[in-house]
Amino acid sequence: MPKRLWPGSLAGQIILVTLTGLLLIQLLSLQIYRSDREEALGFVSSRNAMQRLSSVVSLLTQSPPYLYDEILKASRSETLLLRLAEEPLQPETRSPQFEQLLRARLNHPQQLRIEISAELKEAAQRSKAWRHHARMMGERMRPPQQDMRLYGSIELGHGRWLNFSSLVDSEGAGWSLRTTLNLLLVATLVIGIMVWLLRRATRPLKQLAANAERLGRGEDIEPLAENGPAEVRGSIIAFNRMQTRLNRFVQDRTRMLAAISHDLRTPITSLRLRSEFLAEGEDKERIQQTLQQMEQMLAATLSFAREEGQQEPTRELDLVSLIESICDDYSDMGEQVTSLAEGKQVYACRPNAMRRVLQNLIGNAIKYAGSADVSLERQKGQLVICVSDEGPGIDEQQIEEVFKPFVRLDEARNTESGSVGLGLAIARTLIHQHGGELTLHNRPAGGLEARVTLPL
Repeated sequence: MPKRLWPGSLAGQIILVTLTGLLLIQLLSLQIYRSDREEALGFVSSRNAMQRLSSVVSLLTQSPPYLYDEILKASRSETLLLRLAEEPLQPETRSPQFEQLLRARLNHPQQLRIEISAELKEAAQRSKAWRHHARMMGERMRPPQQDMRLYGSIELGHGRWLNFSSLVDSEGAGWSLRTTLNLLLVATLVIGIMVWLLRRATRPLKQLAANAERLGRGEDIEPLAENGPAEVRGSIIAFNRMQTRLNRFVQDRTRMLAAISHDLRTPITSLRLRSEFLAEGEDKERIQQTLQQMEQMLAATLSFAREEGQQEPTRELDLVSLIESICDDYSDMGEQVTSLAEGKQVYACRPNAMRRVLQNLIGNAIKYAGSADVSLERQKGQLVICVSDEGPGIDEQQIEEVFKPFVRLDEARNTESGSVGLGLAIARTLIHQHGGELTLHNRPAGGLEARVTLPL
């Protein structure tokens, strides 16, 4: 089946397969019914023909010759043709079973011959026996929609033969309007039941997918209710366990990071006090500068750890308004920042985290290039925020290095004193928590572009 006709959803695929199977079963059942019906009609017709032949032969043998024509005329029907003749039909293939049955019914003398042929399920108009029979009967007979079942001759004595042909209507059960309506009714009932069952079975799967997406964006979600079919319920249980373990891992890591950063403050403070007793000179100044940088690193680490532990709730936010607000703040401070975002774009995110990311990227562009252009576009099911500058850019081999904690590219970016190299690392982490990606690219015309991609 072509891919464009194959449904993408599980419910659609199951319904399509079920309907196809139902149609095939109906066609097969109809064919079996027609075959059984033809066989039953042939059997009943043969039994009736034998009974009527017995009656006709009995009447002919017990009646005077001038009544023969009246008897034959009264005994003929659309399915039984009778004729008195001087010669038998002489069928090519005889059926001893029917001959013995008719002889027993008639108690026919053994010296009088009975010749019967049974032709089952063969079109009468294509049968040589039919043409021979029509010629011998001396009548113009049309057998539309009929098959010959029994034909032959019965010797009555005095050189007379009763030639007969028993026909049966071969028109079986067709694809009538009633059959079509019955099939549509069954298909509608099956589809209705299946849609209900599939919705009931797949509803937990949809909730599982939605929660997995929210968890990937760093949202705080409640465990799913463990219901549904056994297979779905097992997946939900495994997902809830994974969510619990991930939350425990993040919390343990954050607590450990905060504890280490807090514990390091004591020895750093002790070292700063001891450095005050050193003689004035270059060594004392360098030691105090190093201690100051360590304190800044610890302060940034503690700040990040505290924000991680707060778990800011997710809510809908107009990103265009957020970008314009940040750009206006920088413009009020005399910085060259331009917002190229237009319209309105509502997005579910953590507002404070998103503001921190954009402030970091715009601040870096202003710090190292003197200006920044911020744009927002919607591309192929995702939002792309670009912060561009016209600065010196970054060496291609060092682009990924700037995302590592405490890495500063002083020669390439002229980092000011006080920067500890955690800004981009924290920004990328926050974007990852939203299920997005933060990358840096050197612009062909010069400068650097920070690109934030968020899934819709």
